[in-house]
Amino acid sequence: MLPYDKSYDWAVPDLGLGYIASCLRKERHDVTLNIMPRKFPSSSDLAAFIRKGSYDLIGIKVIFSAIAAVNETIRIVRGVKPDLPVILGGPQVSADPQHIFDLISGASYAFRGEAETGIVEFMKCFVKNDLSDGSLSLVPNLVWRRSGAVTVNSAALIEDLDTILFPAWDLMEPKSFPCQPFSNLSRRYPIAPVLMTRGCPSRCSFCGANLINGHKIRKRSVENIMREIRLLTSQFGVKEVQFFDSNCAHREGPLREVCSAIISEKIDITWSAPNGIRIDSIDKELARLMKKSGCFQVSVGIESGSARILKQIRKGITLEMVKERVAVLRDAGIEVTGFFVIGFPGEKITEIEQTISFAERLPLTSASFSILTPLPGTDIYQEVCEKLDREVSKNLSFMGYQNNLSEASPTKLARLQKKAYMRFYMRPFIIKYFLKNLNSISKINFLARRACSVLTR
Repeated sequence: MLPYDKSYDWAVPDLGLGYIASCLRKERHDVTLNIMPRKFPSSSDLAAFIRKGSYDLIGIKVIFSAIAAVNETIRIVRGVKPDLPVILGGPQVSADPQHIFDLISGASYAFRGEAETGIVEFMKCFVKNDLSDGSLSLVPNLVWRRSGAVTVNSAALIEDLDTILFPAWDLMEPKSFPCQPFSNLSRRYPIAPVLMTRGCPSRCSFCGANLINGHKIRKRSVENIMREIRLLTSQFGVKEVQFFDSNCAHREGPLREVCSAIISEKIDITWSAPNGIRIDSIDKELARLMKKSGCFQVSVGIESGSARILKQIRKGITLEMVKERVAVLRDAGIEVTGFFVIGFPGEKITEIEQTISFAERLPLTSASFSILTPLPGTDIYQEVCEKLDREVSKNLSFMGYQNNLSEASPTKLARLQKKAYMRFYMRPFIIKYFLKNLNSISKINFLARRACSVLTR
């Protein structure tokens, strides 16, 4: 389940939990997924739900900004069923498994990385009531403790992704979610996220994607991907797919073949890559193929308009490359969202201004300007960790972190962020683009909340 958090309202199917649910059901375990935000209006409603259910254990996904919500969820669980085991998973566990129980003391066990195999092995031990040290030590990716000592089992990645069952789509039907997808850029409904690859070979100092899926690119076969797309379109009425890979356009990935298959089978979908692709993966042939197969939008991680900062964070791209490849995507008729980050360690105010100006000069259709939050497990976090204690980690927030790492003070950095948004979005071309895409009340509400959150920082 997702933690009980009344401030969280991003309602989309959760692929990680969906995959785990399928693996458990294959072993004939009964599974309930609770991933709809605000399903429980109050903590007493959640308590009543747990009290009514005959659950043997509860799993909670932990993202970096939800530590407090997870602790509150466990408090509610313990108030109803004090001895019910609670298992954690998600990015926070993968980033810092050794200290996960310092942050969330009420949890029983945790899984780092890819949990599909490990959770099945753990349940075999659990069903046999054999939770001895010897048995638990053999469960891949498990994090557990005895008498205060934490053991982090060896990590294991799934080499053949085709062996993993599709997510439990019947437990999170796309049409049951509101039309409010990741990044709020969509054309049709219902929408479903799909993963084609796992892993990211890049070494960007601020990103922790490799902590879950490793650096090596592993890919599903084209036929396996197409079978899921056919299932989603025929059985669940999906009209739009969002590829959630770290970089679905990676040259070692299957995107070209998948695009060709969508075209040859005449599958009626639109698709986007809102999670971000690397700009150096794009060429003219691929861009045209993407467009022809239904792609209307991609997000690209540009990060900075300063060549020095790009080199410092090991992004592996140049400003000239960004200009060239964004133009290739736009010439193909694909809309492009640029991801930018300000507040890198030692970044000068003039370099932040360069980023804002660079974003304006690019033919982007939208942009995001984030203030750097050093995420546990990343190289930047290690560089500045002496300034961040565990109490700070409990309250990391992508919107509220008081970054004091650059030349700009936290207050000045927040002003620069507002300036970036105002200068980028208060242009006729961008305003026209957004008005064209505001085709639902949920989108209007979502964008209004995002705008307010930035302007009132």
